[in-house]
Amino acid sequence: MKKLTIYLSAIILLLLTSSCLKEGELKQPYKGYQPADIDDGWVLSDPQSENIDPIALDQIYKDVYADDEMWMTRSLLVFRNGKLVAESYLKTDEDRTRRDAIWSCTKQINGIITGIAIDQGYVNSVTDSIGIYLPDNISRHPDKAGITLEMLLMMKSGSSFDNGTQSDIFREHKTDNSIEYVLGLPLAHEPGTTYWYNDGDPQLVSGIIQVATGKTLAEYGKEVFLDKIGFTNYEWYDYSDGLTLGAFGILTTPREMAKVAQCVLDGGKWNNEQVIPEAWVTTMLTSMTQTDYLSWFGYFWWSIPDKSYHYMAGHGGQFAFLLHEKDLLVVVTSLVQVDDDVNIPLERIVEIVDRIAAAAE
Repeated sequence: MKKLTIYLSAIILLLLTSSCLKEGELKQPYKGYQPADIDDGWVLSDPQSENIDPIALDQIYKDVYADDEMWMTRSLLVFRNGKLVAESYLKTDEDRTRRDAIWSCTKQINGIITGIAIDQGYVNSVTDSIGIYLPDNISRHPDKAGITLEMLLMMKSGSSFDNGTQSDIFREHKTDNSIEYVLGLPLAHEPGTTYWYNDGDPQLVSGIIQVATGKTLAEYGKEVFLDKIGFTNYEWYDYSDGLTLGAFGILTTPREMAKVAQCVLDGGKWNNEQVIPEAWVTTMLTSMTQTDYLSWFGYFWWSIPDKSYHYMAGHGGQFAFLLHEKDLLVVVTSLVQVDDDVNIPLERIVEIVDRIAAAAE
């Protein structure tokens, strides 16, 4: 079993190293945006061939490099028509293939795998009570019997799990049983009534998938989804109780992360194979709950309905934006860290995506 402590040690080392650097040393000189051929499955192209203004795109990259408030940015990649047309790595070119945490973008992958499990008949429906899959746990916590799988996917379980104070439960192995810990927390709201973003609900989904399929979320996901899209340069950590981490825990590269987003952008297809059920993609991306003035939440996926954007999002500035109307995909990654003070605001990323969209005819 992979140990979460290895993952944490790597992050701590990076944090200590990064803290010793000045902001000015955290960006290498801009060298252009031509993508490199590393034989990872991506077809390469150039902006002009894909009807993107190359001069406007070049200026966007230069502005990101010049923006001192974006010093934590690690990468910016642009894909159109299923092809990689531009990429640049602001810290080191090694980030093209080096794995780093994508944090809560793991949730979006969890959501995809859950839909496949439903399609394959391992899970009956999103309306199933979680007690069908976790009967012993629910017998000990009967107040959670009304929670459904859909409520978990929508972050409406009513759980009082607080990411600000409790996510380190999983990061630092503070409980022997992650499912029992989450279900043992008191309800803050009646299940199904209130959106509350937390890492406990996705961990319950991981437990349900393991019970339903007989495989961990990572094992099952590799078999039915990740291998099919050529998503190979990654690690996905299990918790020490044998369950895959459902809320975070994937380390991968920007180009691999883009494969997940591109498959969703293409309605669940990869190389003309329907990998994710098309109906599930539609449902998963449907805007169901407004979370703030800008974003809405579906089944573990985010959207900005006013702009027709859908996106993956991870702590600190890990994003993949899907623009269906323009067949455009924008990936941004940032330094791996856990400090809220150096998060790149969503609004700043949206500004960049807006400019890239405007440059795409």
